Amino acid sequence: MGNITDDIRTRFATFGESSFNEADSLALSQLAYARMPDNVPRWNDDERGNGTIAMVPVRDLLRAECYDAMFGKVWSPDMNVDLLRAMAESPRWRDLRIGAYVDEFDPETTKQFSACAFDLGDGTLYVAFRGTDSSIVGWKEDFMMAFRRPVSSQEAASRFLADVASRWDGPIMVGGHSKGGNLAVYASVCASEDIQRRITTVYSHDGPGFDEAFFATDGYARISTRIHKSVPGSSIIGMLFETRENAAGGYTVVDSDGVGIMQHFALHWQVKDGAFVRADGLTAGARYAARTLNDWMARYDDEHRRLFIENLFSILEAGAACGGYATFGELTAHWTQSLPAMLVAMRDVDPVDRAVMIEVVKGFAATAAGAATTVIPSIAR
Repeated sequence: MGNITDDIRTRFATFGESSFNEADSLALSQLAYARMPDNVPRWNDDERGNGTIAMVPVRDLLRAECYDAMFGKVWSPDMNVDLLRAMAESPRWRDLRIGAYVDEFDPETTKQFSACAFDLGDGTLYVAFRGTDSSIVGWKEDFMMAFRRPVSSQEAASRFLADVASRWDGPIMVGGHSKGGNLAVYASVCASEDIQRRITTVYSHDGPGFDEAFFATDGYARISTRIHKSVPGSSIIGMLFETRENAAGGYTVVDSDGVGIMQHFALHWQVKDGAFVRADGLTAGARYAARTLNDWMARYDDEHRRLFIENLFSILEAGAACGGYATFGELTAHWTQSLPAMLVAMRDVDPVDRAVMIEVVKGFAATAAGAATTVIPSIAR
């Protein structure tokens, strides 16, 4: 048992010998976090018009001089380089081809969008959407996506999938991790019926969910049985607006060797013999935070939710600022130092909203420390 990199280094069967599965999807979703070097074909207006998808072998990414630019903004650069090397060495992955890379950023529309496509070599295309990084700002974007539809990245994902599908004749799989999982589901649900018929599987790895209106659409009904969602035991992001635990399909809870919130990082997820190692279920802290936040959001309109999320993250950012913490991992590792600043930031928040925020922060702390009833007792007063 190990992570997806360990699995790639020990499982050599080709896709013709062993079918593409959930662990393979997680590997491509993680590779999609890379800022691709210049030799990877970009998806631009010329590309869209020529009727083909230019590709290069994944081994062409093995450029040591590019590693810092590729992985410098991704959590644990060394682990990501190790994943890339394992793929390039493996008979299962070495013939993989990559192209159609796009990376767009527009602060005015809060747009952070990136995607690429992988030719698996058996006639299947895997379209991968990049997720957010481990920063507090990145997690805020995930929270906002849970109730604002569509955001700029979702619109871009829908267009990208339609454009790429128009240049590919064979079956298509779609996936992503974190925000990328949300984009994969959104783009697939919004795709035309012709494209949907060619989509064999949609993978959302700890991606935020959607509201009930989205689940009620015809597009979702047509493709829902092909959506596979997976989350770690301490999932926070993946449980946003997740109401389908007892519905058909539901979601898979995966074992992770990450601590607390850092279970979100895909390279901590555990794999054995090409399949996820199942966990017993969500932790008490994850259930607590998700239930508190989701129940609250169900009672209010989008504008109230927006203000709530803005205030919640202002509080978390106040805690982070006191110690110069940039990621949730750092913040949750230093609750004792950050909580006083967070309590001060809460003082001017509406009392009803403040009470919910306190419970949500308890849930965050519980995923890092063990149990919501024992963490930060002073904050409840």
